[in-house]
Amino acid sequence: MRVLGFSVGHDKGAVIIENGKVVVGITQERLSRIKHDGAYQGGVIPFESINYCLSSMGITHRDIDYYVYSTTEVEDTVFRQFFAKYSDLRKEILYFIPHHLAHAYSAFFSSGLEESAVVVADASGSILTFKNKLNLWYEKTRDGLDTNEDWAEGISIFKFNKTEHNEVYKKWIKYPVPLETDESTSLGTMYSTGSLQLIYEPNSQTWPAGKLMGLASYADMDIVNEAPQFVQELEDDIFISNHKIYPKVSWKSDFFSRACVAGIYQREQERASMILAKMAKKFTDSKNICVVGGSFLNCNSNELILNSGLFENCYFIPPSDDSGIPLGCAWYAYQKITDIESTEQLIPYFGKSYDKEDIFTALNQFPNLKYTEYQNFEDLTEEISYSLTQNRVVGWFQGGSEIGPRALGNRSILASPIQSWMTGHINSDIKKREWYRPFAPAVMFEHQSEIFESSDYSPYMLVTTTVKEEWRNKIPAVTHIDNSARHQSVTEQNNPKFYSLINKFYDKTGVPVLLNTSFNGPSEPIVETPLDAINTFLETNLDILVINNIVIIRE
Repeated sequence: MRVLGFSVGHDKGAVIIENGKVVVGITQERLSRIKHDGAYQGGVIPFESINYCLSSMGITHRDIDYYVYSTTEVEDTVFRQFFAKYSDLRKEILYFIPHHLAHAYSAFFSSGLEESAVVVADASGSILTFKNKLNLWYEKTRDGLDTNEDWAEGISIFKFNKTEHNEVYKKWIKYPVPLETDESTSLGTMYSTGSLQLIYEPNSQTWPAGKLMGLASYADMDIVNEAPQFVQELEDDIFISNHKIYPKVSWKSDFFSRACVAGIYQREQERASMILAKMAKKFTDSKNICVVGGSFLNCNSNELILNSGLFENCYFIPPSDDSGIPLGCAWYAYQKITDIESTEQLIPYFGKSYDKEDIFTALNQFPNLKYTEYQNFEDLTEEISYSLTQNRVVGWFQGGSEIGPRALGNRSILASPIQSWMTGHINSDIKKREWYRPFAPAVMFEHQSEIFESSDYSPYMLVTTTVKEEWRNKIPAVTHIDNSARHQSVTEQNNPKFYSLINKFYDKTGVPVLLNTSFNGPSEPIVETPLDAINTFLETNLDILVINNIVIIRE
């Protein structure tokens, strides 16, 4: 039994599930090398991603039993595109599901839980208009919406088990999304408004939300705490203001002013997340929660939910953003054609592996590079861990790539966390980004509670914690200004090669932690292929490149 899920829109991609297991998946940006590829294209199907998945399994489009997709476009042209390319398939093989439902399926069926509340929050989901297929799922009149307006999914809460789901709450927002009108908006729109206001970059015309979270840590908390609230907790509902917070402060303002307003946006993001978690508890009475959508890439919010005591189990999914939509579509497709009896917690390394021939084909294009092939991987980790103790910065490429925006040890840039100057070196000389951006610690899980104020298993780098006082000077390169850290729990089971490297570094330094950030240069996605890795190695100030068992340096 084999199904394929795909998405159109930004961060589009494809995933195949076979016999209840995720076999392969990719986000289009990793192949096209265009960050967030799919935005502003009018809903073009990611055929390159689909072909990547099919070819990695040695199959064709005819070997898929069912296709499911999701779109956030006003006009849905997917059926026309799909059957123009795959004219030999029957029309019943392709099915549409709403964006928020795809998010929910991705989270629940990746959690390993038997049942759960699922909260979906982002900027907006699928659009309710007669130009697409969302009206087959919802009706404006039935749902009490103005029929003269188009509407988009804003926030959704579901109760899930392995056989059925029930949508228990829905917030619709007008589309196009209005601003400065006193109407309630989505959580993602509020945070994106703050990002555009405070960290807009005119050269690239971008405003990534992750920068706002990093900036917020530099706020004066007395100023933040004195500011009025912009999110209101209502009876069985939430109101999120669509006005800018202190609009006179902009990306052109001084750093301190921007940091303080960023701190207020972050405070409201956290308050809204907790309100939604409480609503989910009330509406579902579940002991478990999964949260998903771009809003839940916010690690501080996730930490609050985890520590709230509302739920016995909390699950945060690596592709919480729209890169996870194909996964949700695939799980929906699989549930449509068979019973799902058991699931396991997601292993995020969805990409295909590259062999020695792939590596040497790439290396042969660069005769000035020197390389050493190691027959024994322990010898390699011995050599690379020593280089890390000498403050070399390493591009680390192993196996299949991670799904989602966070590097989790297969497409990572690694460094020692021991020197405080390492943060500035990687931000300035390698990543070419703002000086205030923090880096994550990848920690051997059995040592985690010695170093951090958390014993919770966090393998996806999606929850913050506090670095214990006695460790702050030992790992300053991964300790943020507020003493927080977005840690990754690494075990011998979840990533044996990465664990082995950290363990070797620990043997040499007494520090069971490495600095881990995504393997990409400025304005590019995470590397996918050996050729991508070599190009980024040459274009940045990385000292060493490791691809599987091959160590590469410049002459």
